[in-house]
Amino acid sequence: MPRTTSEKQRTNITLTAANLAAARELGLNVSAISDAAVAEAVRAAKAKAWADENAEAITERRAWIEAHGTPLADLQVLKFD
Repeated sequence: MPRTTSEKQRTNITLTAANLAAARELGLNVSAISDAAVAEAVRAAKAKAWADENAEAITERRAWIEAHGTPLADLQVLKFD
């Protein structure tokens, strides 16, 4: 059965004793913080992978705009000069 995004799965992580003690002392939710950090790392890794996969197309598009200007620039309402 596939897991939904709200389902939790137990895992083990290793933290320095000082960080864990400080987090507990401050009442921080280590699981929620870890989950948020992993989610951000996944988002960043996916964004980098996408940029790497599309680097050639992005470069070509930028070169085209440099040579020909922005498409529909004459219809642009806000001008930044």
